[in-house]
Amino acid sequence: MDRLGKLLRWLALGAGSAGVYSCYRVYRPPDPGAVIDAVRHFVPLAFTHPAVPIAAAVTVAAALAARWVDRPPRVVLGEESRQGQIHRLQVSEPPDGPRPKIQTPDVRHRRKEARRRRLESYLGDEEDVVGFVDDLLGCAVRAGASDVHLQPLELLTRTSLRIGGELEEVAATPRRLHDAVVRRLKVLARLVPYQTDRPQDGHIVLDTPLGSVDVRVSTLPTNHGEKVVLRLQRAADERFDLNRLGMSVSVRTAFAELLAEPQGIIALTGPTGSGKTTTLYGALAHIHHHRGETVNIATIEDPVEVDLPFLNQTERAPSLAFHDALRAVLRQDPNVLMIGEIRDRETCQTAVQAGLSGHLILTTLHAESAAAVFHRLVDLGSEPYLVASSVLAAVSQRLVRRLCPECRRPAVVSRSLAKRLAERGVDDAGRTFYEAPGCDACDRTGRRGRRAIFEVLRPSATLRQMITAKATAEQVRQAAVEAGMTPLATTALAEAEAGTIGLEDALRVVS
Repeated sequence: MDRLGKLLRWLALGAGSAGVYSCYRVYRPPDPGAVIDAVRHFVPLAFTHPAVPIAAAVTVAAALAARWVDRPPRVVLGEESRQGQIHRLQVSEPPDGPRPKIQTPDVRHRRKEARRRRLESYLGDEEDVVGFVDDLLGCAVRAGASDVHLQPLELLTRTSLRIGGELEEVAATPRRLHDAVVRRLKVLARLVPYQTDRPQDGHIVLDTPLGSVDVRVSTLPTNHGEKVVLRLQRAADERFDLNRLGMSVSVRTAFAELLAEPQGIIALTGPTGSGKTTTLYGALAHIHHHRGETVNIATIEDPVEVDLPFLNQTERAPSLAFHDALRAVLRQDPNVLMIGEIRDRETCQTAVQAGLSGHLILTTLHAESAAAVFHRLVDLGSEPYLVASSVLAAVSQRLVRRLCPECRRPAVVSRSLAKRLAERGVDDAGRTFYEAPGCDACDRTGRRGRRAIFEVLRPSATLRQMITAKATAEQVRQAAVEAGMTPLATTALAEAEAGTIGLEDALRVVS
Protein backbone atom coordinates (compact mmCIF):
# COMPACT_ATOMS: atom_id res chain seq x y z
CA MET A 1 0.00 0.00 0.00
CA ASP A 2 2.88 2.39 0.69
CA ARG A 3 4.27 1.83 -2.80
CA LEU A 4 0.82 2.37 -4.37
CA GLY A 5 0.46 5.65 -2.48
CA LYS A 6 3.88 6.81 -3.69
CA LEU A 7 3.01 5.82 -7.27
CA LEU A 8 -0.25 7.77 -7.16
CA ARG A 9 1.49 10.85 -5.78
CA TRP A 10 4.08 10.71 -8.55
CA LEU A 11 1.24 10.29 -11.08
CA ALA A 12 -0.49 13.41 -9.72
CA LEU A 13 2.76 15.39 -9.88
CA GLY A 14 3.47 14.20 -13.42
CA ALA A 15 -0.02 14.95 -14.67
CA GLY A 16 0.04 18.43 -13.17
CA SER A 17 3.48 19.16 -14.63
CA ALA A 18 2.38 17.88 -18.04
CA GLY A 19 -0.68 20.12 -17.99
CA VAL A 20 1.30 23.21 -17.07
CA TYR A 21 3.95 22.48 -19.70
CA SER A 22 1.32 21.82 -22.37
CA CYS A 23 -0.41 25.12 -21.63
CA TYR A 24 2.91 26.93 -21.72
CA ARG A 25 3.85 25.42 -25.07
CA VAL A 26 0.55 26.47 -26.65
CA TYR A 27 0.13 29.91 -25.10
CA ARG A 28 3.72 30.98 -24.38
CA PRO A 29 4.20 34.77 -24.85
CA PRO A 30 6.27 35.92 -27.87
CA ASP A 31 8.30 38.41 -25.78
CA PRO A 32 8.77 39.32 -22.09
CA GLY A 33 6.42 42.30 -22.40
CA ALA A 34 3.50 40.01 -23.19
CA VAL A 35 3.94 37.90 -20.02
CA ILE A 36 1.54 40.06 -18.01
CA ASP A 37 -1.15 39.84 -20.70
CA ALA A 38 -0.62 36.07 -20.90
CA VAL A 39 -1.03 35.69 -17.15
CA ARG A 40 -4.19 37.83 -17.20
CA HIS A 41 -5.74 35.74 -19.97
CA PHE A 42 -4.43 32.38 -18.64
CA VAL A 43 -7.67 31.29 -16.94
CA PRO A 44 -10.02 31.66 -19.92
CA LEU A 45 -7.34 30.22 -22.22
CA ALA A 46 -6.75 27.21 -19.93
CA PHE A 47 -10.38 26.16 -20.00
CA THR A 48 -10.43 26.29 -23.79
CA HIS A 49 -7.54 23.80 -24.09
CA PRO A 50 -8.64 20.15 -23.57
CA ALA A 51 -5.33 18.99 -22.00
CA VAL A 52 -5.53 21.29 -18.99
CA PRO A 53 -8.86 20.14 -17.47
CA ILE A 54 -7.93 16.51 -18.18
CA ALA A 55 -4.59 16.93 -16.38
CA ALA A 56 -6.31 18.71 -13.49
CA ALA A 57 -8.89 15.92 -13.16
CA VAL A 58 -6.18 13.24 -13.19
CA THR A 59 -4.17 15.20 -10.60
CA VAL A 60 -7.11 15.56 -8.21
CA ALA A 61 -8.17 11.92 -8.63
CA ALA A 62 -4.62 10.61 -8.02
CA ALA A 63 -4.16 12.84 -4.98
CA LEU A 64 -7.47 11.67 -3.46
CA ALA A 65 -6.60 8.02 -4.17
CA ALA A 66 -3.15 8.42 -2.56
CA ARG A 67 -4.72 9.97 0.52
CA TRP A 68 -7.21 7.10 0.76
CA VAL A 69 -4.47 4.49 0.39
CA ASP A 70 -2.32 6.11 3.10
CA ARG A 71 -5.16 6.55 5.57
CA PRO A 72 -4.21 5.40 9.11
CA PRO A 73 -5.79 2.16 10.35
CA ARG A 74 -8.82 2.55 12.55
CA VAL A 75 -8.20 1.49 16.13
CA VAL A 76 -11.14 0.35 18.26
CA LEU A 77 -10.31 0.99 21.90
CA GLY A 78 -12.07 0.06 25.11
CA GLU A 79 -14.08 2.62 27.06
CA GLU A 80 -11.92 2.18 30.15
CA SER A 81 -8.99 3.95 28.45
CA ARG A 82 -9.69 7.57 29.33
CA GLN A 83 -7.12 9.04 26.97
CA GLY A 84 -8.27 6.84 24.10
CA GLN A 85 -4.71 6.35 22.81
CA ILE A 86 -3.49 3.13 24.42
CA HIS A 87 -4.89 -0.28 25.28
CA ARG A 88 -5.09 -1.16 28.93
CA LEU A 89 -2.99 -4.18 29.78
CA GLN A 90 -4.56 -7.16 31.45
CA VAL A 91 -2.14 -7.91 34.26
CA SER A 92 -2.10 -11.56 35.28
CA GLU A 93 -2.75 -12.49 38.88
CA PRO A 94 0.03 -13.99 41.02
CA PRO A 95 0.42 -17.73 40.53
CA ASP A 96 -1.50 -19.96 42.89
CA GLY A 97 0.40 -21.87 45.47
CA PRO A 98 2.08 -21.43 48.83
CA ARG A 99 3.34 -17.97 49.76
CA PRO A 100 6.06 -16.83 52.12
CA LYS A 101 4.94 -16.17 55.66
CA ILE A 102 4.91 -12.37 55.24
CA GLN A 103 1.95 -11.43 53.04
CA THR A 104 2.47 -8.17 51.12
CA PRO A 105 0.84 -6.56 48.05
CA ASP A 106 1.87 -7.86 44.65
CA VAL A 107 4.95 -5.79 43.88
CA ARG A 108 5.18 -7.10 40.34
CA HIS A 109 1.61 -6.00 39.64
CA ARG A 110 2.30 -2.51 40.97
CA ARG A 111 5.51 -2.13 38.95
CA LYS A 112 3.85 -3.24 35.72
CA GLU A 113 0.99 -0.83 36.32
CA ALA A 114 3.43 2.00 37.07
CA ARG A 115 5.32 1.32 33.84
CA ARG A 116 2.09 1.18 31.87
CA ARG A 117 0.74 4.43 33.31
CA ARG A 118 4.08 6.14 32.79
CA LEU A 119 4.20 5.19 29.09
CA GLU A 120 0.50 5.96 28.66
CA SER A 121 1.03 9.51 29.86
CA TYR A 122 3.14 10.28 26.79
CA LEU A 123 0.48 9.08 24.35
CA GLY A 124 -2.33 11.41 25.32
CA ASP A 125 -3.80 14.11 23.15
CA GLU A 126 -0.38 15.63 22.42
CA GLU A 127 1.18 12.27 21.41
CA ASP A 128 4.67 12.94 22.75
CA VAL A 129 6.57 10.28 20.78
CA VAL A 130 9.97 11.61 21.89
CA GLY A 131 8.99 11.33 25.55
CA PHE A 132 7.57 7.85 24.95
CA VAL A 133 10.84 6.58 23.41
CA ASP A 134 12.98 8.19 26.09
CA ASP A 135 10.91 6.76 28.93
CA LEU A 136 10.70 3.33 27.28
CA LEU A 137 14.49 3.17 27.22
CA GLY A 138 14.59 4.42 30.82
CA CYS A 139 12.11 1.76 31.94
CA ALA A 140 14.18 -0.93 30.21
CA VAL A 141 17.39 0.21 31.93
CA ARG A 142 15.79 0.47 35.38
CA ALA A 143 14.09 -2.93 35.04
CA GLY A 144 17.35 -4.59 34.01
CA ALA A 145 15.92 -5.68 30.64
CA SER A 146 18.24 -7.21 28.07
CA ASP A 147 15.98 -6.56 25.06
CA VAL A 148 13.07 -4.35 24.01
CA HIS A 149 10.64 -5.60 21.34
CA LEU A 150 8.28 -3.35 19.35
CA GLN A 151 6.08 -5.69 17.32
CA PRO A 152 3.54 -4.11 14.91
CA LEU A 153 0.19 -5.86 14.55
CA GLU A 154 -2.87 -4.97 12.49
CA LEU A 155 -4.43 -2.54 14.98
CA LEU A 156 -1.77 -1.98 17.64
CA THR A 157 1.92 -2.24 18.46
CA ARG A 158 2.95 -4.63 21.22
CA THR A 159 5.86 -3.38 23.34
CA SER A 160 7.66 -5.96 25.49
CA LEU A 161 10.75 -6.14 27.69
CA ARG A 162 12.89 -9.25 28.09
CA ILE A 163 13.66 -9.49 31.81
CA GLY A 164 15.49 -12.52 33.14
CA GLY A 165 15.19 -14.29 29.82
CA GLU A 166 11.39 -13.95 29.56
CA LEU A 167 9.33 -11.44 27.56
CA GLU A 168 6.96 -9.23 29.55
CA GLU A 169 4.47 -7.02 27.71
CA VAL A 170 4.43 -3.48 29.09
CA ALA A 171 2.33 -1.52 26.58
CA ALA A 172 0.03 -1.87 23.57
CA THR A 173 0.01 1.39 21.61
CA PRO A 174 -2.16 2.35 18.59
CA ARG A 175 -0.77 1.17 15.28
CA ARG A 176 -0.87 4.67 13.78
CA LEU A 177 1.87 5.79 16.22
CA HIS A 178 4.23 2.96 15.31
CA ASP A 179 5.87 4.66 12.32
CA ALA A 180 6.61 7.79 14.35
CA VAL A 181 8.21 5.74 17.14
CA VAL A 182 10.32 3.80 14.62
CA ARG A 183 11.46 7.01 12.93
CA ARG A 184 12.51 8.43 16.29
CA LEU A 185 14.59 5.33 17.04
CA LYS A 186 16.14 5.44 13.55
CA VAL A 187 17.16 9.05 14.03
CA LEU A 188 18.82 8.20 17.36
CA ALA A 189 20.60 5.20 15.79
CA ARG A 190 21.64 7.21 12.69
CA LEU A 191 19.72 4.97 10.31
CA VAL A 192 17.87 5.95 7.14
CA PRO A 193 14.38 6.96 8.36
CA TYR A 194 12.58 6.58 5.03
CA GLN A 195 14.08 3.18 4.17
CA THR A 196 11.38 0.73 5.26
CA ASP A 197 11.76 -2.13 2.78
CA ARG A 198 15.04 -3.64 4.05
CA PRO A 199 16.61 -4.49 7.45
CA GLN A 200 18.89 -1.97 9.14
CA ASP A 201 21.25 -2.13 12.12
CA GLY A 202 22.32 0.80 14.24
CA HIS A 203 23.72 1.79 17.60
CA ILE A 204 22.72 4.18 20.40
CA VAL A 205 24.74 5.18 23.46
CA LEU A 206 22.69 6.18 26.51
CA ASP A 207 24.06 8.12 29.47
CA THR A 208 22.01 7.12 32.52
CA PRO A 209 22.44 7.49 36.30
CA LEU A 210 23.26 3.76 36.28
CA GLY A 211 26.12 4.28 33.83
CA SER A 212 26.59 4.19 30.08
CA VAL A 213 24.35 1.78 28.16
CA ASP A 214 24.97 0.58 24.60
CA VAL A 215 21.79 -0.12 22.63
CA ARG A 216 21.95 -2.17 19.44
CA VAL A 217 19.02 -1.31 17.15
CA SER A 218 17.73 -3.82 14.61
CA THR A 219 14.80 -3.17 12.24
CA LEU A 220 13.07 -5.80 10.11
CA PRO A 221 10.20 -5.32 7.61
CA THR A 222 7.08 -7.39 8.40
CA ASN A 223 3.61 -7.60 6.87
CA HIS A 224 2.30 -4.95 9.30
CA GLY A 225 5.31 -2.64 9.38
CA GLU A 226 8.85 -2.59 10.72
CA LYS A 227 9.58 -4.64 13.81
CA VAL A 228 12.25 -3.13 16.05
CA VAL A 229 14.38 -4.98 18.60
CA LEU A 230 16.72 -3.12 20.93
CA ARG A 231 19.47 -5.04 22.75
CA LEU A 232 20.84 -3.31 25.84
CA GLN A 233 24.38 -3.77 27.11
CA ARG A 234 25.89 -1.84 29.99
CA ALA A 235 29.28 -0.78 28.64
CA ALA A 236 30.92 -0.22 32.02
CA ASP A 237 29.34 -3.30 33.55
CA GLU A 238 31.53 -5.46 35.76
CA ARG A 239 30.09 -8.55 34.10
CA PHE A 240 33.06 -8.48 31.74
CA ASP A 241 35.12 -10.26 34.38
CA LEU A 242 35.80 -13.99 34.55
CA ASN A 243 35.08 -13.91 38.28
CA ARG A 244 31.51 -12.69 37.59
CA LEU A 245 30.58 -15.01 34.73
CA GLY A 246 29.35 -17.78 37.04
CA MET A 247 32.18 -20.19 36.27
CA SER A 248 33.14 -22.76 38.85
CA VAL A 249 36.68 -22.60 40.23
CA SER A 250 37.87 -25.48 38.05
CA VAL A 251 36.32 -24.06 34.87
CA ARG A 252 37.64 -20.56 35.58
CA THR A 253 41.15 -21.89 36.18
CA ALA A 254 41.08 -23.95 32.98
CA PHE A 255 39.70 -21.01 30.98
CA ALA A 256 42.37 -18.64 32.32
CA GLU A 257 45.07 -21.15 31.31
CA LEU A 258 43.64 -21.25 27.79
CA LEU A 259 43.70 -17.46 27.52
CA ALA A 260 47.40 -17.48 28.40
CA GLU A 261 48.24 -19.57 25.33
CA PRO A 262 50.07 -17.73 22.52
CA GLN A 263 48.17 -19.29 19.62
CA GLY A 264 45.23 -21.50 18.77
CA ILE A 265 41.43 -21.31 18.56
CA ILE A 266 39.01 -21.14 21.51
CA ALA A 267 35.52 -21.77 20.11
CA LEU A 268 32.34 -21.03 22.07
CA THR A 269 29.02 -22.61 21.18
CA GLY A 270 25.50 -22.33 22.46
CA PRO A 271 22.05 -21.17 21.36
CA THR A 272 21.24 -17.54 20.64
CA GLY A 273 21.02 -15.56 23.86
CA SER A 274 23.17 -17.91 25.92
CA GLY A 275 25.76 -15.25 26.82
CA LYS A 276 28.53 -16.13 24.37
CA THR A 277 29.30 -12.48 23.56
CA THR A 278 29.56 -11.61 27.27
CA THR A 279 31.99 -14.48 27.77
CA LEU A 280 34.09 -13.32 24.81
CA TYR A 281 34.26 -9.76 26.12
CA GLY A 282 35.16 -11.11 29.57
CA ALA A 283 37.95 -13.18 28.06
CA LEU A 284 39.34 -10.18 26.18
CA ALA A 285 39.17 -8.05 29.33
CA HIS A 286 41.06 -10.79 31.21
CA ILE A 287 43.78 -10.85 28.52
CA HIS A 288 44.09 -7.06 28.58
CA HIS A 289 44.30 -7.02 32.39
CA HIS A 290 46.99 -9.70 32.65
CA ARG A 291 49.03 -9.02 29.51
CA GLY A 292 48.56 -5.27 29.30
CA GLU A 293 49.85 -3.32 26.34
CA THR A 294 52.17 -6.11 25.23
CA VAL A 295 49.47 -7.56 22.98
CA ASN A 296 47.42 -6.09 20.16
CA ILE A 297 43.76 -7.15 20.55
CA ALA A 298 41.41 -6.78 17.58
CA THR A 299 37.83 -7.83 16.91
CA ILE A 300 35.62 -8.35 13.86
CA GLU A 301 31.95 -8.07 14.76
CA ASP A 302 28.65 -7.84 12.92
CA PRO A 303 27.68 -5.51 14.48
CA VAL A 304 29.79 -4.15 17.36
CA GLU A 305 27.63 -4.77 20.44
CA VAL A 306 29.67 -3.04 23.17
CA ASP A 307 32.29 -0.33 22.66
CA LEU A 308 35.29 -1.20 24.83
CA PRO A 309 38.23 1.23 25.02
CA PHE A 310 41.03 -1.34 25.10
CA LEU A 311 40.02 -3.10 21.84
CA ASN A 312 40.49 -2.36 18.15
CA GLN A 313 36.93 -3.13 17.14
CA THR A 314 35.94 -3.47 13.48
CA GLU A 315 32.35 -3.66 12.30
CA ARG A 316 31.92 -5.56 9.07
CA ALA A 317 30.54 -3.33 6.33
CA PRO A 318 27.61 -4.69 4.26
CA SER A 319 29.71 -4.49 1.10
CA LEU A 320 32.62 -6.42 2.67
CA ALA A 321 32.59 -10.21 3.08
CA PHE A 322 33.49 -11.57 6.50
CA HIS A 323 36.57 -13.43 5.30
CA ASP A 324 37.84 -10.34 3.46
CA ALA A 325 37.49 -8.31 6.67
CA LEU A 326 39.35 -11.06 8.53
CA ARG A 327 42.24 -10.99 6.07
CA ALA A 328 42.42 -7.21 6.33
CA VAL A 329 42.57 -7.31 10.15
CA LEU A 330 45.24 -10.02 10.07
CA ARG A 331 47.44 -7.60 8.13
CA GLN A 332 47.22 -5.24 11.16
CA ASP A 333 49.53 -7.53 13.22
CA PRO A 334 47.09 -8.65 15.97
CA ASN A 335 48.19 -11.00 18.74
CA VAL A 336 44.64 -11.78 19.88
CA LEU A 337 41.69 -11.74 17.48
CA MET A 338 38.01 -12.12 18.30
CA ILE A 339 35.77 -13.20 15.41
CA GLY A 340 32.09 -12.66 16.10
CA GLU A 341 31.05 -15.88 14.36
CA ILE A 342 32.49 -18.40 11.91
CA ARG A 343 29.73 -18.95 9.40
CA ASP A 344 31.28 -19.77 6.00
CA ARG A 345 34.04 -21.84 4.42
CA GLU A 346 36.47 -18.98 3.67
CA THR A 347 36.26 -17.53 7.19
CA CYS A 348 36.74 -20.99 8.72
CA GLN A 349 39.83 -21.78 6.65
CA THR A 350 41.39 -18.36 7.29
CA ALA A 351 40.73 -18.62 11.05
CA VAL A 352 42.26 -22.11 11.25
CA GLN A 353 45.38 -20.96 9.40
CA ALA A 354 45.65 -17.91 11.68
CA GLY A 355 45.34 -20.13 14.75
CA LEU A 356 48.29 -22.18 13.50
CA SER A 357 50.47 -19.18 12.67
CA GLY A 358 50.88 -17.38 16.00
CA HIS A 359 47.44 -15.82 16.67
CA LEU A 360 45.08 -16.53 19.56
CA ILE A 361 41.58 -16.70 18.02
CA LEU A 362 38.40 -16.40 20.09
CA THR A 363 35.20 -17.07 18.19
CA THR A 364 31.69 -18.54 18.27
CA LEU A 365 29.88 -20.96 16.03
CA HIS A 366 26.65 -22.93 16.17
CA ALA A 367 27.04 -26.57 17.18
CA GLU A 368 25.03 -28.98 19.31
CA SER A 369 27.73 -29.44 21.95
CA ALA A 370 31.38 -28.83 22.67
CA ALA A 371 32.29 -32.15 21.03
CA ALA A 372 30.37 -31.18 17.89
CA VAL A 373 32.49 -28.03 17.41
CA PHE A 374 35.25 -30.02 15.71
CA HIS A 375 32.84 -31.63 13.24
CA ARG A 376 31.26 -28.26 12.53
CA LEU A 377 34.65 -26.82 11.56
CA VAL A 378 35.30 -29.84 9.32
CA ASP A 379 31.86 -29.41 7.71
CA LEU A 380 32.74 -25.78 6.98
CA GLY A 381 35.68 -26.89 4.86
CA SER A 382 38.75 -27.31 7.09
CA GLU A 383 40.81 -30.46 7.04
CA PRO A 384 40.39 -32.68 10.13
CA TYR A 385 44.13 -32.70 10.92
CA LEU A 386 44.21 -28.88 10.80
CA VAL A 387 41.21 -28.63 13.10
CA ALA A 388 42.76 -31.09 15.55
CA SER A 389 45.99 -29.09 15.61
CA SER A 390 44.55 -25.58 15.81
CA VAL A 391 41.66 -25.82 18.30
CA LEU A 392 42.79 -25.32 21.90
CA ALA A 393 39.36 -25.89 23.43
CA ALA A 394 35.65 -26.00 22.69
CA VAL A 395 33.36 -24.39 25.26
CA SER A 396 29.61 -24.98 25.42
CA GLN A 397 27.51 -22.70 27.62
CA ARG A 398 23.90 -22.05 28.61
CA LEU A 399 22.10 -19.40 30.64
CA VAL A 400 19.84 -20.58 33.47
CA ARG A 401 17.55 -18.55 35.70
CA ARG A 402 18.60 -18.38 39.35
CA LEU A 403 16.22 -19.28 42.13
CA CYS A 404 15.36 -16.44 44.47
CA PRO A 405 17.38 -17.00 47.68
CA GLU A 406 14.72 -15.22 49.80
CA CYS A 407 11.87 -17.66 49.10
CA ARG A 408 13.83 -20.75 48.05
CA ARG A 409 12.78 -23.99 49.77
CA PRO A 410 13.14 -27.76 49.26
CA ALA A 411 10.79 -29.19 46.65
CA VAL A 412 9.15 -32.53 46.01
CA VAL A 413 10.18 -34.00 42.63
CA SER A 414 7.10 -34.57 40.48
CA ARG A 415 6.55 -37.77 38.53
CA SER A 416 7.25 -36.12 35.19
CA LEU A 417 10.57 -34.68 36.41
CA ALA A 418 11.50 -38.01 38.01
CA LYS A 419 10.81 -39.72 34.69
CA ARG A 420 13.00 -37.23 32.83
CA LEU A 421 15.78 -37.80 35.37
CA ALA A 422 15.46 -41.56 34.94
CA GLU A 423 15.79 -41.19 31.16
CA ARG A 424 19.17 -39.57 31.81
CA GLY A 425 20.22 -42.31 34.20
CA VAL A 426 19.83 -40.18 37.33
CA ASP A 427 18.09 -41.49 40.44
CA ASP A 428 16.35 -38.76 42.45
CA ALA A 429 16.35 -40.87 45.62
CA GLY A 430 18.41 -39.20 48.32
CA ARG A 431 18.72 -35.99 46.32
CA THR A 432 17.26 -32.67 47.40
CA PHE A 433 16.12 -30.14 44.86
CA TYR A 434 14.61 -26.70 45.42
CA GLU A 435 11.84 -24.42 44.25
CA ALA A 436 10.90 -20.76 44.82
CA PRO A 437 7.19 -19.84 45.00
CA GLY A 438 7.81 -16.10 44.68
CA CYS A 439 8.05 -13.12 47.03
CA ASP A 440 8.44 -9.35 46.96
CA ALA A 441 12.19 -9.58 46.42
CA CYS A 442 11.73 -11.41 43.09
CA ASP A 443 8.47 -9.74 41.97
CA ARG A 444 6.58 -13.00 42.62
CA THR A 445 8.52 -14.78 39.89
CA GLY A 446 10.68 -17.04 42.04
CA ARG A 447 13.70 -16.09 39.91
CA ARG A 448 16.38 -13.45 40.42
CA GLY A 449 18.83 -13.01 37.58
CA ARG A 450 20.58 -15.67 35.52
CA ARG A 451 23.85 -17.54 35.63
CA ALA A 452 25.88 -19.38 33.03
CA ILE A 453 26.90 -23.03 33.13
CA PHE A 454 29.84 -24.27 31.08
CA GLU A 455 31.31 -27.40 29.51
CA VAL A 456 34.99 -27.14 28.57
CA LEU A 457 36.53 -29.71 26.23
CA ARG A 458 40.33 -29.51 25.95
CA PRO A 459 41.45 -32.10 23.39
CA SER A 460 44.22 -34.39 24.54
CA ALA A 461 46.60 -36.21 22.22
CA THR A 462 44.18 -39.15 22.05
CA LEU A 463 41.25 -36.88 21.21
CA ARG A 464 43.26 -35.13 18.50
CA GLN A 465 43.96 -38.48 16.90
CA MET A 466 40.22 -39.32 17.04
CA ILE A 467 39.33 -35.98 15.43
CA THR A 468 41.90 -36.56 12.68
CA ALA A 469 40.43 -40.03 12.12
CA LYS A 470 36.94 -38.42 11.77
CA ALA A 471 35.40 -40.01 14.87
CA THR A 472 31.78 -39.09 15.55
CA ALA A 473 30.83 -36.30 17.96
CA GLU A 474 29.40 -38.85 20.42
CA GLN A 475 32.64 -40.83 20.38
CA VAL A 476 34.62 -37.65 21.02
CA ARG A 477 32.28 -36.71 23.88
CA GLN A 478 32.54 -40.14 25.53
CA ALA A 479 36.32 -40.05 25.30
CA ALA A 480 36.40 -36.52 26.74
CA VAL A 481 34.20 -37.56 29.69
CA GLU A 482 36.47 -40.52 30.37
CA ALA A 483 39.43 -38.10 30.27
CA GLY A 484 37.86 -35.92 32.97
CA MET A 485 35.51 -33.48 31.22
CA THR A 486 32.40 -32.55 33.23
CA PRO A 487 29.34 -32.71 30.94
CA LEU A 488 26.91 -29.81 30.78
CA ALA A 489 24.06 -31.94 32.16
CA THR A 490 26.12 -32.97 35.19
CA THR A 491 26.96 -29.34 35.95
CA ALA A 492 23.30 -28.31 35.63
CA LEU A 493 22.08 -31.07 37.96
CA ALA A 494 24.77 -30.19 40.49
CA GLU A 495 23.62 -26.55 40.44
CA ALA A 496 20.01 -27.67 40.87
CA GLU A 497 20.95 -29.87 43.82
CA ALA A 498 22.84 -26.96 45.38
CA GLY A 499 19.71 -24.80 45.15
CA THR A 500 21.14 -22.28 42.70
CA ILE A 501 18.72 -23.15 39.89
CA GLY A 502 15.47 -25.09 39.62
CA LEU A 503 15.39 -28.71 38.47
CA GLU A 504 12.94 -28.00 35.65
CA ASP A 505 15.11 -25.16 34.36
CA ALA A 506 18.19 -27.41 34.51
CA LEU A 507 16.51 -30.17 32.50
CA ARG A 508 15.05 -27.71 29.99
CA VAL A 509 18.37 -26.04 29.28
CA VAL A 510 20.41 -29.21 28.75
CA SER A 511 17.73 -31.20 26.93
